[in-house]
Amino acid sequence: MSWDPGGLNKNTRSKFYVILRFLRIEQTFFSLPMAYLGAFVAIKGISPISTLILIFLALFFLRTAGMTNDNLADVEIDAKNPRTKNRPLVTGAIKISEAKAMITTSLILFFITSYFVNIWAFILSPIVAIIVMSYPYMKRYTAFANYHLASIQGLAVFSGAVAVLGLYYNSLVQILLKVPWFFVIGTILWAAGFDLYNHIPDAEFDKEMGLHSFAVVLGRWALTFAGLNQLFSVVLDLLGDLYYGLGPIAIFATILHGLIMAYAYYLASQKNDFGRAFYYNIYSSIVLGLGVDIDVVLGIPF
Repeated sequence: MSWDPGGLNKNTRSKFYVILRFLRIEQTFFSLPMAYLGAFVAIKGISPISTLILIFLALFFLRTAGMTNDNLADVEIDAKNPRTKNRPLVTGAIKISEAKAMITTSLILFFITSYFVNIWAFILSPIVAIIVMSYPYMKRYTAFANYHLASIQGLAVFSGAVAVLGLYYNSLVQILLKVPWFFVIGTILWAAGFDLYNHIPDAEFDKEMGLHSFAVVLGRWALTFAGLNQLFSVVLDLLGDLYYGLGPIAIFATILHGLIMAYAYYLASQKNDFGRAFYYNIYSSIVLGLGVDIDVVLGIPF
């Protein structure tokens, strides 16, 4: 399987493009719509523009640190995997020292941005950073690394909610009660499913390297397991639409989100096209996030 979201082609020359591929910048679109979903649903209204900008910056800086750390932790493994041998850190297009500098700078900027969001975002930021930065080491020990990665996507919804709720509530308990947990958990299950699209093609390699994932544990049943996770995620999202009093646009977006995931599953299961299946999940997250946000803004009753 030659597909790799973080790989370079042989004709790549631009350092800027190398950095974009290194960070897999398009995958920010996994998280950003979900972060804004958390922000809009939490207060059932439009979040301040300044807060939305800070959410984007915090997300960008933390994803930069996390993705760079992921590449750095796996550089020796990636060098041995035919699918990932063209990644920038493996080829030397980005130096180890540059990667370490990116991690340090991005984490500092993440903490600074969190401070300007609100006090609770700042207090919780080290916990969020630890969860993100520890992910690449989990697959050395447990198959639940798939859910660790998925929880990072769920944290986008959680963090978006905290970013706006902290403007209105002083109590952390009040904030936690207002977080749209149906969407947080639904996002975790959705992400666990699409993360397996990354791991299933590498199952034999991971087994040889002593790495853990549900693709290794479940073998030929791993794809079914991925599909079930995503099916339950749609159910939770629909329950969230109803529980939080969202309207027809949100429900339509949720159903379309599910249909796109179903098509991605078809691509993986029938066409063995895990690359396209993976990227269709970007489209599905944009559909869900924008649909829910538009629904909240327009306030059309169901």
